[in-house]
Amino acid sequence: MSDIDLLEIDFEPIGKRVKIKSSQSILAAAQAAGIQIAALCGGYGTCGACKVRVMSGSVSELTSVETLRLNPVEIEAGMRFACQTFPRTDVKINIPPESLSTFQRLQLEGTEEVFDTSESVIKATPLHMPPPTIDDLRSDSLRIRDELKRNGIQISKINFHYFSSMSDWLRTHEWEFKAITRGDELISVIPLSASPLGIAVDIGSTKVAAYLIDLETNKTLAKKGIMNPQISYGEDVVSRIAYANENPDGRNELQGKLIESLNQLISDLCEETGQGAYQIVEIVVVCNTAIHHFFLNFPVRQLGIYPFIPVIDEAISLPAISLGLNVSRGAYVFVPNNIAGYVGADHVSMLIASKINLKEKTVLALDIGTNTEISLSHQGKIYSCSCASGPAFEGAHIKFGMRAADGAIERAQFIDGHLKYQTINNKKPVGICGSGILDLIGTLRDAGIINERGNFNRDCPNVRPATRNYEYVVVPEKDSGIKEAITLTRVDINEIILAKSAIRTGIDVLLIEANIKAEDIEEFIVAGAFGTYLSLENAIRIGMFPDIPLDRFQQVGNAAGIGAKNLLLSQKLRTECDFLCDKTRYVELTSHPDFKNILVQNMSL
Repeated sequence: MSDIDLLEIDFEPIGKRVKIKSSQSILAAAQAAGIQIAALCGGYGTCGACKVRVMSGSVSELTSVETLRLNPVEIEAGMRFACQTFPRTDVKINIPPESLSTFQRLQLEGTEEVFDTSESVIKATPLHMPPPTIDDLRSDSLRIRDELKRNGIQISKINFHYFSSMSDWLRTHEWEFKAITRGDELISVIPLSASPLGIAVDIGSTKVAAYLIDLETNKTLAKKGIMNPQISYGEDVVSRIAYANENPDGRNELQGKLIESLNQLISDLCEETGQGAYQIVEIVVVCNTAIHHFFLNFPVRQLGIYPFIPVIDEAISLPAISLGLNVSRGAYVFVPNNIAGYVGADHVSMLIASKINLKEKTVLALDIGTNTEISLSHQGKIYSCSCASGPAFEGAHIKFGMRAADGAIERAQFIDGHLKYQTINNKKPVGICGSGILDLIGTLRDAGIINERGNFNRDCPNVRPATRNYEYVVVPEKDSGIKEAITLTRVDINEIILAKSAIRTGIDVLLIEANIKAEDIEEFIVAGAFGTYLSLENAIRIGMFPDIPLDRFQQVGNAAGIGAKNLLLSQKLRTECDFLCDKTRYVELTSHPDFKNILVQNMSL
């Protein structure tokens, strides 16, 4: 068959295209394009995991399986099962995040937002200056000021750190360069062929994500994530605060680890893209309040004792050189506002990215992590809280838990009475990542294998005695990639119950504060790395999220990182942070009169 006889399938938002025969399904096309669409049932349509939306083109009629499993709203929107759909013409397909493999969802998270250049914090102006002569004895700095003024830019100061090398640099480049200004300050000069760059960084308790941005085109050139090096001092920020308090040089040590890792990230991103670190002139860093204080080397003792007061809550800009960052000597670091002791700039950044403050409807937004921050926007007011959800959803404290990597079980479902699972990159199972753990508990609960208290039904197949209590065999030893059976234990279930109860209690308390019910939530935004790929159905099934229609939920990925990118590019949004924080009221959960009762009520599946 020639290429003329083949049909082109365009997959969005991935941007991959592949040509296939009309006898091949959309699922087969995705697999041929290297796109990992979830398909636990092997392509028989019984799992419902491979939902896609037909954007344009003609495809085969709905099958009886699709008519049975898709609701009328989904059918009206063009939703289909990839395994049941065959092209009749060239077709454009949209793949929703929940239908993708964990790994690919993490790669695609976040959407670039377009900003007008007038909003930019940084301005690059090409200058072609005549060299000094005996008739023109102006100083180098005055010559630059005058030339910028001639180009419509008025500056009042030149960054001090450039005076030591500016004169030699100007002459080496024969007085042709780009002048980089930040407001009324000249902060850098770079070659005409170079672009000013920015770095947006989201420092979480567990992970650090960094994005390298071209500030002239607003395009993301590269991104990279690493583990937060402070983990060796404690998985949670409370342990790190204790370390800083108990060791004379503890604060400096914890800050040094962060700066060292950021400098390595900067080096790696520049090497990957062929850029120079000297081009980086603006940095935005978002993080929770404790990490914010460690990063800036602020006192943290008061964050560890009630009522958990931060040193500052306003946004701050400071020279990057003062923190030891290896970037342009005139670069600045912008850190947005904190809301409270345990609701920090990362949550503000997430709210900015999700535009919660601009929506008139009732919206709940939460960012799931080791510490989960939640905000509820209702009738012009925002209520925020923080809950210690722990690292269980990242695979920590789970017997066979692991991060989202090759061989991690990421999905699980009973199909025709048998437990089916999918691993990342279809490798032999070696452990269970967060989404897989949630799926397993939700699926086992739905099947009656575990009860609402998390206890196993000992008469069910694959339930066996363990060292402590009982466990469920997810993967027998013969099918495992680690030469032992992969199991879900009673202790694992307890960890998830604790984590999900903390999150649900935070939601319930905010609903009480706003005097509304769960069904009044019109939009439910789920952010965070884990929030990107969790099963909403199972999150509702185990009681982590309220039972509201699925079409009200949005899974938005690393919204804190996307918000940091947006803040890097827009002065207007930096101002918006102030307005958002002004209308936000922080609710301290542990001092709320209903907290203990609600927490106990939520300690069930």
